[in-house]
Amino acid sequence: MSKALDGITIADFSQMMQGPWGTMALADLGADVIKIEPLGGEYERHLAVGGEMYEGKSPYYLAMNRNKRSVAVDLKTDRGKAVARDIVAEADVVVENFRPGVMEKLGFGYEDVREYNPDVVYASGSGYGSSGPYADRPGQDLLIQAMSGLMDSTGRRDDPPTAAGTFVADQLSALFIALHVVVALYHREQTGEGQKIEASLLNSLIAGMCQEVAAATNLDEQFERPESSLSHAQFDAPYGVYETADGHVAISLGNLDDFADALAVEGFAEYDSATGAYEHRDEIHDLIEAVTREQETDGLLDQLLAADIWAAPINNLQEMIDDPQIDHNDMILEIDEPDVGSFQTTGFPVDMSETPASVERPPPRVGEHTREILGELGYDEGLIEGMVDDEVVEVLDD
Repeated sequence: MSKALDGITIADFSQMMQGPWGTMALADLGADVIKIEPLGGEYERHLAVGGEMYEGKSPYYLAMNRNKRSVAVDLKTDRGKAVARDIVAEADVVVENFRPGVMEKLGFGYEDVREYNPDVVYASGSGYGSSGPYADRPGQDLLIQAMSGLMDSTGRRDDPPTAAGTFVADQLSALFIALHVVVALYHREQTGEGQKIEASLLNSLIAGMCQEVAAATNLDEQFERPESSLSHAQFDAPYGVYETADGHVAISLGNLDDFADALAVEGFAEYDSATGAYEHRDEIHDLIEAVTREQETDGLLDQLLAADIWAAPINNLQEMIDDPQIDHNDMILEIDEPDVGSFQTTGFPVDMSETPASVERPPPRVGEHTREILGELGYDEGLIEGMVDDEVVEVLDD
């Protein structure tokens, strides 16, 4: 079966998550993503998780690089730059997420590339944007969560600012890059024009917080985190986390009268307005939790869901992996990989009836496709061997 992005070639200079997770989504849908790496491979390949590697490889790298090909080349040499230029000249899309100015110094900035590939779609990711007072600062997910207001809005009132348990700024930025690459390709199909796309971790996370930002900018209200484990600074009770006899549950939306009926909770009468439910959210939380603490999680969830109260168990990662809905949705895949044997990773988040995503390749080993890609560009074997001997490019010989 053909894929939606068959015939699209992406020259991918990006590293870590902001670029590679987005380009993997495009590779899953058929794009030929050529991962242009330094000799020895990109940084993420060597990133231990909790001090551990999986069969000598980083789980983080394995998670974000399937369906790609790797060419390893030294961009500090003239011949290495020539190899990369030949790849870029044939590409529909270039993706990079170096600090602003790095690609220009290497000779691969947007203006450089469009001289010989005028209709290229060029996607650039950064921490804060390519200009402005923070343009030269290092941009990393934790720093962006801190600056965006997300950390200050998360957790309990007397806790220190609390970070999310995943790299949410990187994720959003990767998805925005992938989305806008597809939009730019559609525009090019209609007009013949390429363009430059600029995404940043900061802008992406701010955009993802659109509801909270709109409330903060338009309402005459200073929002504070609740004292209890309610999980949103701008929501009233019962929205939050509740202790049970054997764990915790999350309760989202629900009418207080429904709680009174379902759990025999008393004392809600004085909080029957929206203002009262917000101003007294900690007291309401404590009234509900006094009841939930006496019940085991499974039985409590049955009661809440039967009363149409939105609730869910709080899973750890292993419990999530074993969840029957996760299994039904095929969200955990097992992929064969020549070095580690096989590994498990996340599946495809979106189903497409006519052009579904699929796994065609495991994450590439460093320089695994250098010979193949250079051969496609017209390099003869002697020239390739000469560059290998001079350490301009790196190849993987099985």
